[in-house]
Amino acid sequence: MGAFRTAFEMLFDAVKSVQEENKMFQHLSRDIKWRREQAFNNCYIISVAFPNLEEMYIDYCSDLIELPTEICDLSKLKKLIVTNCRKIPLPEGIGKSKNLEMLRLRSYTELSKLPTTMKSLGKVNFLDISICFSIKMLPKDIGEMSSLKKINMRQCSRLQELPPSVMDLKQLKEVVCDEETKYLWESFSLCLNNVRIIVAKENINLNWIHKTQF
Repeated sequence: MGAFRTAFEMLFDAVKSVQEENKMFQHLSRDIKWRREQAFNNCYIISVAFPNLEEMYIDYCSDLIELPTEICDLSKLKKLIVTNCRKIPLPEGIGKSKNLEMLRLRSYTELSKLPTTMKSLGKVNFLDISICFSIKMLPKDIGEMSSLKKINMRQCSRLQELPPSVMDLKQLKEVVCDEETKYLWESFSLCLNNVRIIVAKENINLNWIHKTQF
């Protein structure tokens, strides 16, 4: 772990140095993957250090209390993937991520609700909230996510209803869910007649716990 932190700190110091020298490396680091909460220790100005960051992966940060709000200021961010982090709430400012195209919140087991500002994510085409056991309802204005084409809500066992605004998801093509939640989407079938509902098969293989690739 020490080697990882040293490497990260060296990268951060290098970026700071570059910034002081007229930002010579403007395109540095478009894809960063964090695996431990310590990786955020020096990220309080992440939007300044990595202005061209397009993809962010946060995995198994079980002790992380919250995500830095500065993530919302990454204007070029296209993919935000947070998996196996249990408790971390999403910043309410996530709606400022106007260029976000993929939002994956897999195995976010204690996430009870999604930020209302998600309605402003007009470019997101894939929303993955699979294995988010605690979510009981989607944001009421989710229908404003006009580019949404696919939703994965497998193993969202506490989800009890869908907001009426899902009828406005005109680009939606595919929903992955369980047999227990399939009826939620079927009740909107007249309005969403082009949506393919895929019932996920029960998977007792736990190898996904150890996977780090997406």
